[in-house]
Amino acid sequence: MNYIFPLAIQLTLPADYRKKQHFAEVLRTLQSLGFSGVELNIAQPERIDPNDLMDYLSNYRLPMTMFATGATAKALELSLSSTEEAVRKRSVHKCKEFIEFASLFGAGIIVGFLKGGPGPDPEQRRQSFRQSLLEVAPRALEMEVPLLIEATNRYESAVANSLDDTADLISHLAANPFMRILPDTFHMNIEENDPFVSLEKHRALYDSIHISDNNRFFPGFGAVRFVELFSFLAKSGYNGGLAIEGNIKLDLLSDIRASAEFLKPLLHC
Repeated sequence: MNYIFPLAIQLTLPADYRKKQHFAEVLRTLQSLGFSGVELNIAQPERIDPNDLMDYLSNYRLPMTMFATGATAKALELSLSSTEEAVRKRSVHKCKEFIEFASLFGAGIIVGFLKGGPGPDPEQRRQSFRQSLLEVAPRALEMEVPLLIEATNRYESAVANSLDDTADLISHLAANPFMRILPDTFHMNIEENDPFVSLEKHRALYDSIHISDNNRFFPGFGAVRFVELFSFLAKSGYNGGLAIEGNIKLDLLSDIRASAEFLKPLLHC
């Protein structure tokens, strides 16, 4: 199966992934359905042998396209927008480590929960986040690792909610081609007046889009206008990728199959 845009999905990597038959079945299913890669949440990347993981994923022809930092950010209580300088500095240090880890896979870094959660003093948090990006951006440039700042809704983070807001927060780093934004259809459904207008306005800043439905389940379980979205992207000349990211409605394998069946006629070459 070939898709008009490369299709990936975000998964959590089990600590003992080689022993998990269910995880292997998930990867076999993705391969059979024509997926081109996986975004991986890895709670403890320092315990992972990069060469072994690459070798394992190569069995399914599913490279890690993005390192999703959410699991680690939650576990270590990281926040790049923290108003506590010690927390912010620790988060910057870990982000640099993430960049080095991702570089081994030729993958990008997703900065979602790593941005920090909601809270008071939004302007101060924006300033903290800008400073954090200023400190990690040189490492991203040096290692040639895209740093994708995900636009997540106001209930999840105090910073980078709309695409306008996210673009503004990286505007001081415009000369760095590895500073990118990451649109997400679930969050856009909350934050954008017109998602298509916002996507068109910031077209030069993204090469990947997260797709999930308005109820946070996989595409096909809700009411997002994916037909119109994919038509818009094709007409606008978008040549980046898509990645399913969402909550599980039934079970992971069933949801993958159902969502792939829904997406197949919409993304078929």
